[in-house]
Amino acid sequence: MKQTGKRMVSLLLGIVLMIALSTTAFAAEDGKIVKLAFTDSPTLTIGDMSIYHPSYAAMLAFKGAFEKSTGGEYSVELYPNGVLGDAASTMEQMLTGTITGSTPADGALSAFAPDIQVFTIPYLFDNPTIAYDVLDGDFGRQFFEKIAETGFRVVASYDNGGYRNFTNSKREIRTAADMEGLNIRVQDSPVYLEMVEALGASATPVAFLELYSALQTGVVDGQENSAVTTLGASLDEVQPYCTLDGHLLGLAFLVISDTWYQGLDADTQAKVDEAGREATIAARGTCRYAEALAVDTLTQKGVTVYSPTAEELETFKVAQQPVIDYLKQNLSNPSLVDELFAAIDSVENG
Repeated sequence: MKQTGKRMVSLLLGIVLMIALSTTAFAAEDGKIVKLAFTDSPTLTIGDMSIYHPSYAAMLAFKGAFEKSTGGEYSVELYPNGVLGDAASTMEQMLTGTITGSTPADGALSAFAPDIQVFTIPYLFDNPTIAYDVLDGDFGRQFFEKIAETGFRVVASYDNGGYRNFTNSKREIRTAADMEGLNIRVQDSPVYLEMVEALGASATPVAFLELYSALQTGVVDGQENSAVTTLGASLDEVQPYCTLDGHLLGLAFLVISDTWYQGLDADTQAKVDEAGREATIAARGTCRYAEALAVDTLTQKGVTVYSPTAEELETFKVAQQPVIDYLKQNLSNPSLVDELFAAIDSVENG
């Protein structure tokens, strides 16, 4: 990208930040401080570009909208960089009322609301728009209302930096048959183990902080993450092949304490909901930009990036059934799987 383009993006990001933070000119009433926690840095570095992390974009948008709509009655304080603890800790703090909200990914939320795992079925959403329509539709609304019973109210939903894809150091992967014999690093999760092994590869759990070394030394041949994460961890240096199979669209959320929410009057609850919708829009737009920029950057860095054809992608979907079987045996509501597929079908054919 030309220097002028870089300066323009930086300028625009600066303007967004100033607008979001300008609402701090309001003086909140005593006791009406909304504390939102985030475990990572506010920005992502993709190539030579710096952009807001989708979760931080959500927090900024929520802050700006809620402070403005309440005329300064409430002040929203943002705590990124894990200063209030890791994801599990901030969720616990929400339950005790120490903080108001957090931005967990689906993995962190699953510890408190296991049924969120229904969204980890491989090759579930052909494109992000379908996912967004399902999350915003009847299925998503009813699902999130059920989660609120655990104490966590989802006010914004978005993907966590784009689709997860396979990378490896051995060869270009075009079909599931090309996975045969590869040793792929996965998270220590039954869903990921089932998925990779169904594709004919070996699945080896490795801690993320140890992943670069494991790839560099050949302990594992490949891994699966979003292009944003792959770049952020410099995995492109040891992974010359990337296949955009998009097996999972990992989700993240802006979640607030339902106890706090239920203590608000109806008008203020409506303002929270509207601020959540603005947060959703901001995060989703940031995700789409970040993913496109990351894929382009991988190519520029010399990684062979392959996009499977529709026919080739179908061969990967053998990974769905083992995960579906696992979820139906382990979710508190096994019917969620079929209900989710019905919701997707309604969006695609409605």
